[in-house]
Amino acid sequence: MSETRTRKYSLSDFFVNYFSNFGRVLIVNLLFAVPLAVYAGGIITLTYYQEEISWLIVLLGIPFMSPFFAGLTNVCRKLTAEKTFRPIKDYFGGIKENWLFFLINSMFLYALSVGMFFIIPLSRQSGSSAVLMYLIIMILSMAVFLFMDLSAVVMTATLDIGFADVIRNSMVMIIKGFFNHLKTLFALMFVAFVVYSIIALINNLVAGLIIAGVLVILLLPTLTMYIITYNSYQAIEKHIILPYSEEVQREKLAKIEKEKEDAMTVDDLLPLAKGDPDEYVMFNGKTVKRKVVLQMIEVRKNGNGE
Repeated sequence: MSETRTRKYSLSDFFVNYFSNFGRVLIVNLLFAVPLAVYAGGIITLTYYQEEISWLIVLLGIPFMSPFFAGLTNVCRKLTAEKTFRPIKDYFGGIKENWLFFLINSMFLYALSVGMFFIIPLSRQSGSSAVLMYLIIMILSMAVFLFMDLSAVVMTATLDIGFADVIRNSMVMIIKGFFNHLKTLFALMFVAFVVYSIIALINNLVAGLIIAGVLVILLLPTLTMYIITYNSYQAIEKHIILPYSEEVQREKLAKIEKEKEDAMTVDDLLPLAKGDPDEYVMFNGKTVKRKVVLQMIEVRKNGNGE
């Protein structure tokens, strides 16, 4: 489990934290851009020879890129938590540790995406109430999955817990992290709007594609994942990390106090034993009745065979 500290999350904190680490973030973005370029090149080549685009193949980018998103998430999680990170080591470390979860997760997302790809055109062509019901179910399933996923991917990179715990906690975070997820969606929509506006203002296909490519290589993947991580981590920190950390600290403190009590001998306890049994005395940092001390003395005497 990662260590954390409470801090004031804000828009200024978001940008200061991001741009103060921009050099290292850029390295991570370039690392992510390499497999993305390989995938995009494959799609462009396939489309050229087939003379048509297959969206089912395009969507395969979801599972193909999933391990690299694991590395990206690990780095952005450390960036959000204001931890010192090493771009190359933490990027590949995230892939090594979390690739399986991200791959399984991406297969579900791919299945839902393909389902949406087929059901939307079908609902337009058919007036069947059954098809409409399937469409509603698919939309709701996609919405629930995406809201779970916003927490799940960050949680996997942050907490040392199993898949079942990630799923269970992510379902809880749909409610507890709802407003954080809304902020994420609006922020991503704003980024998409800005990028689209830049490309539209250029009004030249080749130049627009070049600008889009440069943005992807230098900025967009890490910025997108940082937005997701920054908002999700706040809710995870508040509702999971800090409460658990406080519970662990209480348990450790209680264990230490118990060890201190067990180490005390009859001679250590005798000075507290004189007086009214119902009178309160200070014992090991807490207030107890004197008869509790007398009982401890009796237990120790019996244990020693006296």
